[in-house]
Amino acid sequence: MNNRFIIELYDDDEVNMLPIHYKTLKYFESFIMENILSEFKIILNSKWTHSFLLSFDSCDYKNIPEHIKTFDGIEKGLVILPPNTFSKESMKGYSVQFFISKINDNPKGEFIGFCEMMLDFIETFFVLNYKKINETDFISIREKVDWNYLKSLKYPADLKDQHFVGKTN
Repeated sequence: MNNRFIIELYDDDEVNMLPIHYKTLKYFESFIMENILSEFKIILNSKWTHSFLLSFDSCDYKNIPEHIKTFDGIEKGLVILPPNTFSKESMKGYSVQFFISKINDNPKGEFIGFCEMMLDFIETFFVLNYKKINETDFISIREKVDWNYLKSLKYPADLKDQHFVGKTN
């Protein structure tokens, strides 16, 4: 079965990137597949692949510029831009900005802050786009996260294990 939900980290200048191990993203892709797509029977049979490029914004999430405040996810300190549709490839490409200051403000540390923002992003995307899923569903979905596995991943990850898209080498 084709993967219908792809998450990649994007950074073209290495200035604001966090050293996230690529296995973190693979974990969240599998997590979404098992706990959302299969459970709620969405996207799996779609012709569309949903591709998400995550980037890190250095803007302080407490002082978000006015022009950004209308985008989805802003109340959770992230921005999900409307998709670009690539009909020939059957792909909907989304850009998602994580505010690095919100990640850094997490009392459990930067990596856990990133993982918790991933969950916020996942919740925001599915609640806004699929009527079958609501915020109450995410209480039990969040309980299924394997924090022991995530904490076992090396952070900061070695450069060879980061797999950023658009990164200059």
